[in-house]
Amino acid sequence: MKSSLELPDLLREKILQIRALSTFCYSCGKCLSECPTSLLGTFSPKDFLHKIVNQGEQTLVDFIPQLDLFSCLTCEKCMKYCPMQEEDSFLFAEIVRLFREVAFENSLLFNELVATQTHDGIMTINPIIQSRETTLCNNCDYIKKDKDLKTQNTGEIALFIGCNSLMEDLFEKLDPQYKDSARAAVFLLNECGINPVIAKTKCCGHDAFWTGDTNTAKSLAQYNVDLYKNAGVKTILVQCAEGYRMWKYDYPKLVDGFDFTVKHLSEYLMDADRNRIQPKNTLPKVKITYHDPCRLGRLGGIYEEPRKILRNLNNVELVEMENNREDANCCGVSVFRTCNAKTKILRMKRIEEAIKTGAEYLITTCPKCITHFKCLQNEYNEKEGELMHNISKLKVMDLSQFVAKRDIFP
Repeated sequence: MKSSLELPDLLREKILQIRALSTFCYSCGKCLSECPTSLLGTFSPKDFLHKIVNQGEQTLVDFIPQLDLFSCLTCEKCMKYCPMQEEDSFLFAEIVRLFREVAFENSLLFNELVATQTHDGIMTINPIIQSRETTLCNNCDYIKKDKDLKTQNTGEIALFIGCNSLMEDLFEKLDPQYKDSARAAVFLLNECGINPVIAKTKCCGHDAFWTGDTNTAKSLAQYNVDLYKNAGVKTILVQCAEGYRMWKYDYPKLVDGFDFTVKHLSEYLMDADRNRIQPKNTLPKVKITYHDPCRLGRLGGIYEEPRKILRNLNNVELVEMENNREDANCCGVSVFRTCNAKTKILRMKRIEEAIKTGAEYLITTCPKCITHFKCLQNEYNEKEGELMHNISKLKVMDLSQFVAKRDIFP
């Protein structure tokens, strides 16, 4: 294995950057009370940073395989009470991501990458294949061929629908209804007088980027950016939490000349003329709760817009979970890795929080969160007991789909 003394200048610069960021840690330990995996006993943000600083630059690359890089969820909850949270360059999730990048580029964690992947590695392989095959894109025909939807091939406003079609096929037994979610988003925009551009985009590259495969993420980003530029797009709307994070914060770093306006769909709908959206249903009163995805909340800064939309609905009561907004608990899995018995505890705790509110629906904006919550429900469907029954009957649904079915469409 190469030592850092043999590394090229660019990689050496990344390592020095990681160590410099790590020295910001005050060793106060406040992160330990917030980090989900620290509470499980599988990871410690503080110890992680201490190891980086103490190991020294000369042996850092040799040391990487000893770090449990994929036990960190990169959920950024550790930063809630961190005294260095005001430091612009100090983002714990980015430190972990940089480490993964160094490891990936130098094939230092091959065994761990194989061991932690889930779903036969399909969601890991998909972005790699799409980045290499020009003609392989995400399916959007189910939207374009829907006669009830109005879309365009060119225009100033686009809706990025991401991997909804692939994920629905992969998780069919969970009945995730991701395609319905995308259709609902287009319906809502149509009601606001917007016929969005729907294009055959590729995966946003989120999982590749946060696994450390930056080259794959950059290739996907470049393709998607060029596609929208050629279509005359100026504003990109994203309904997926992870897609939003990539387009808003990571694409500008990956693609030169990035000049789009990026908004989460909930932001745009709040800005749109809601008076043009007239309820066509009068449905019984229902109680709901909202789950803040890590990428939309702590790593995206979007908390209030989804809530405002939900509160505007007829006969809908929004009840908050004990941990909400910046304090919201993670679903327990990131980049489709480390889905195991320990992280299942985190999903169970979050579902229990939702049940305690008395809500009939758990609403969120992240397909991955929906997948993991529904997977937990599917596992407990056949088990007996009041808690198991309550877990099974809780309806987990995407924001766009819930709004469209509740407030707009029959």
